[in-house]
Amino acid sequence: MADIRYVVLSDLHFGADNSVLTSVLSEGGGRFQVDPTAPTPLLEGMVAGLRELTAGQSDRPTLILAGDVLDLALSPDEVAATAFEGFVDLAFAPADRLFAPVVYYLPGNHDHHLWETAREAQYVAALKGWPPGKALEAPWHTTRLLPERQPPVTPGLLSAVIGHRTGCGDVSVHVAYPNLALTAGGGRRCRVVSHGHFTEPIYTLMSHLRDLLFPDQRVPGAASIATLEEENFAWIDFFWSTLGRSGQVGVDVGLVYADLTSAAALDALVANLLAGLMAHGKGPAWLRPVETRVLCAIFKHEVNHLAKSERGTPDVALSARSQVGLRAYLGGPLAGQMRSDLGEVPPDVGFIWGHTHKPYVDTWAVDGYPNPVQILNTGGWVVDTAEAVDVQGGGAVLLDDDLNAVLVRFYNQTADGKPAPVKVLSAVAGNPLFDALAGAIDPAAEPWCSISAAAASLVSERHQLQVQVTAAKSP
Repeated sequence: MADIRYVVLSDLHFGADNSVLTSVLSEGGGRFQVDPTAPTPLLEGMVAGLRELTAGQSDRPTLILAGDVLDLALSPDEVAATAFEGFVDLAFAPADRLFAPVVYYLPGNHDHHLWETAREAQYVAALKGWPPGKALEAPWHTTRLLPERQPPVTPGLLSAVIGHRTGCGDVSVHVAYPNLALTAGGGRRCRVVSHGHFTEPIYTLMSHLRDLLFPDQRVPGAASIATLEEENFAWIDFFWSTLGRSGQVGVDVGLVYADLTSAAALDALVANLLAGLMAHGKGPAWLRPVETRVLCAIFKHEVNHLAKSERGTPDVALSARSQVGLRAYLGGPLAGQMRSDLGEVPPDVGFIWGHTHKPYVDTWAVDGYPNPVQILNTGGWVVDTAEAVDVQGGGAVLLDDDLNAVLVRFYNQTADGKPAPVKVLSAVAGNPLFDALAGAIDPAAEPWCSISAAAASLVSERHQLQVQVTAAKSP
């Protein structure tokens, strides 16, 4: 079997109480407390499974973390970082290290703030070497596609967490955002890794509002990756990546975030945000009460129109709306970035992402691509609902040196609560990596059966927690 060259993990959500990789202790009476110091049996099992699949390789695989690794939206920095330390201790232990010392990290919406700190550090480093008297360039909002063209600055928090663990001082974390390209076959084969939040319109709300309120500023054609981020980074950073450090207000707004499908909750949020902005002098001074009400109505309409999240469609692996968003992202911003950075859209392209918490594989014909695109979604390691959703689960995408890719689905929720077997999935037939791994994993043997059992138990606990949360929110 060919060596596994890359392991892609996403949506680990360390620190969140609904993450099956973060321990939660019940305090009774519907109260609970996150215990970030203790890795869950599923976290231990996931690392053991990856260790089993890569045993005997000549080189360790490279880890790619594709966003929402730390849940900075709904947990304090120190809680998320402490929970992540448990993963570091398991995966980077000097005596039996699982991964290579260079880690690639693509922030998602829940840890977007780490991209902001990284890009600011990159800009500061660039300014230190800037020729005196030369006009300054504007800060950039994205990185290049290829790893070797990424700036050498690392995201401070993750690097610090890994670096201070015993024996992990040589491990470095290299940031890319929002896309990272892996190539083989002389560049004709390309696998793009991304978190994927730009496939949902709520994350481009500012762009939509610009088009609505200032139509003369609209640029024909698909927006570039850089434009999407430049227009929306502050919105993403505020609402999805810094609430955990906002005290009780962060908890309260987090309850709204947890129910983006509630029109009433969103109406209240928009009204309060606009009222707060006006009260603090952030809105136009000329606005009279009637204009304020009109502006509030516009915001409410747009937010309610855009806010239905993929998590709110539990009956399918990818909703029709998100299919439109993904197709637009692939055919527009991503294709444009490939043409800019790689010179063309390669003949053989795959797109690896997370964000939806629903693992699946597929192939799509996409305008502008010479051949169908392989699509592999890692799923997520959280439980978003009080009832079982059989399309929700979590896994890892593995790639060999030729960039053959498979999804190893470590767990899936089940309607009856019984363990779901670990399963290997491929988007295409004739995949040698799929053939090798499908034969190597016996769901009834260790560590796979213990992984499934641990997942079923933890998912059941998180469902109960969601019931408690819902009851606590009820009047």
